Amino acid sequence: MRAKGRCTALLAAGASLVLAACAGESSAEDGRVEITVWHTESTPTTVEAMDQIIADYEAANPGVTVTQESVGWGDLQVKLQAALAAGDLPEITQVEPMFVRSLYAHDLLQPLDEVVDDLGEDYLPQLREMFALPDGHDYGVVHAWGTDTTVYRTDLYANAPGAGTPEDLETWADSVEQWSAVADANDDTYGLMLAGDAAHNVNEEVYLWLGSNGGRLFDEKGHVTIDTPQMREVLEYWVDLRDSGALSPAWSSQTYADSLSSLARGTAATIFSFGRATYTFEDQAPDLVPGEDIKVASSRPVGPSGDDWITQLDAEPWVVFRDSPDAAAAADFLTFFFEKQNYLRWIGSVPTQLLPVRASTFDDPDYRSLPEVRTWGFWIDQQRATLESGRAYPLMVTQPSDLELPYLSDLYGSEILVDMVMEVVENDTDIDEAMRDAQARADELLSPLYDD
Repeated sequence: MRAKGRCTALLAAGASLVLAACAGESSAEDGRVEITVWHTESTPTTVEAMDQIIADYEAANPGVTVTQESVGWGDLQVKLQAALAAGDLPEITQVEPMFVRSLYAHDLLQPLDEVVDDLGEDYLPQLREMFALPDGHDYGVVHAWGTDTTVYRTDLYANAPGAGTPEDLETWADSVEQWSAVADANDDTYGLMLAGDAAHNVNEEVYLWLGSNGGRLFDEKGHVTIDTPQMREVLEYWVDLRDSGALSPAWSSQTYADSLSSLARGTAATIFSFGRATYTFEDQAPDLVPGEDIKVASSRPVGPSGDDWITQLDAEPWVVFRDSPDAAAAADFLTFFFEKQNYLRWIGSVPTQLLPVRASTFDDPDYRSLPEVRTWGFWIDQQRATLESGRAYPLMVTQPSDLELPYLSDLYGSEILVDMVMEVVENDTDIDEAMRDAQARADELLSPLYDD
């Protein structure tokens, strides 16, 4: 039987993430090596791809056992928190980018320099830079990536002559006018659907809209800044979308999957989505032609105080826990994972969602020949253009320096921003009152974690 490491809980004041220092013990009493891998890819084809990668790795490495566990996105933070507290960590897990600094700050991560070096100059620099930390080592390796994109139905927009399409939008005011016009022109259709059922999705819209309005969640000192004119305009925009009829009144009860279905079924003309949505569209609206009936916009509207827009970069890294008894073997498994034939299995399982981390893969004939890449290549190309534009930021990051703060995850997990939005948009609470309350709660939560 395998021996687990000894762990001592380190609970930062007010922190939502319980951190633990684990001292590794022997790998196993019988000398075998066991590697547990957590990831958030629940698609059966992706799980099957990992099974194949694991089988090949175990065949090439007698005495090594690798076990994968698919964890739902909504469950990962809770599961990781419990594992940290109990000292029962996996060897490898995916995490949101904002968690890397939290884990690094507590000296829990194994450098992955050899894995990154093996990817070489082909590794997209926008991905590597996020986890190349000040001590000169790489502590995370992105498994795949994608960007949040505006997706729309051209047939529904065509019923509103003169409204244009999301490609034409420059300002939030333009978007309210356009999406209202599209809703008026189509029975039982709203111009925009958001996914508001999960806190994760509401946090997404808050930081993206704030960043597209010249605002920021943290000031130069790293202190949380919610009660600002830019945030006030975000909330006013949300209310304008509601009051104009552009936004579906059902938004706050919609899951992310619901929002995808709303576009497929024509109850919404516009959504914000990642590439996995293509499977929903093909399943629920097989007559719609990708690239003709369903298109993606190359930009997003900008708020009244903003100069440019941002969107979300979905780029979870693999991390390895330093004190895991099999940390070295875990890093070796990741090197094997990124070998071409293995990696193509992984990203080829959902190629519109899992974009490759190597630049050369985009031109690889084996990748270009994947059916989904041939059909939805325009969407993949759009995501790559967005990454290269520098407008794609990880969750809760409104400017690159935010990623250096080890308490982003605390604000994310607190639901303070979510409560603020719901109070204003769903309960008609005064905007200034809601912002003041959110600021006070965030100050109480995060101020014990500041350096000054």
